[in-house]
Amino acid sequence: MDIGNQSQRYWQYEYDVAEKYMLPLLEQWGVQLRGTTMIDVGCGEGGGVCAMYDRDMRCVGFDIEEPRVALARRLQGDRSIQWAIGNLYEDNPPFSGNEYDLVVLHDVFEHLEQKPQILEKLKRYMKPSGRLMITFPPYYSAYGAHQQLLNAHWVKIPFFHLLPLSLSKILPRMGSESPRIVEEVQKLGVLKMGMRKFEELAKDGSLKIIGKQAYVISPNHIRFGLKPIPAGPVAEIPLLGEILCTGVVYLLAK
Repeated sequence: MDIGNQSQRYWQYEYDVAEKYMLPLLEQWGVQLRGTTMIDVGCGEGGGVCAMYDRDMRCVGFDIEEPRVALARRLQGDRSIQWAIGNLYEDNPPFSGNEYDLVVLHDVFEHLEQKPQILEKLKRYMKPSGRLMITFPPYYSAYGAHQQLLNAHWVKIPFFHLLPLSLSKILPRMGSESPRIVEEVQKLGVLKMGMRKFEELAKDGSLKIIGKQAYVISPNHIRFGLKPIPAGPVAEIPLLGEILCTGVVYLLAK
């Protein structure tokens, strides 16, 4: 299996986001890293997992996409990391029965249906003193439906997904787009994962929010040459925070 430059760059992007932003944030919140265990749910190419391994964490990760897991195995170098293929909808998802100090979902949760049930499954991965880190772009932000993945330039404009009939009528008629990506953008338009909605889900699932960091410019945007900008108090302004914040990180405990 050849590893292209694009795959290597994406792995490095995953690594940099974790090393430069997610790990310092966890330390700021008092999370012990050295010697602790972690699982990355939806690990992608595994760059973020490798960054955590390099901080002396004992790591495992899994993803639903077999090619991405294959790349993770190729790109891990001599790191001792376990990988698996699978998803949370399975009766026994990968690494079931094991508990971890840290459970990570980096920009995965917004894609998942049956969110209350998913949170219950995630809690099973957590030790009694474990932590759950979830990141996502709020739906009402500029690219909250991931329309940047579409081909046509004009549908990539900020907030396109909020225009009336944009996802139900306009997008399905664009024959040049990948049906899989169109379906995913439409699904995000149904799920509408925002910060307030997430906080209600966490509360209903008996999870305590012990850390929150929202960004006007998310750490994910470093791949576009942008520097992350924390949102500060604006994140707590109803509706305005949902619109202006392009990314948010939550840390939760049982």
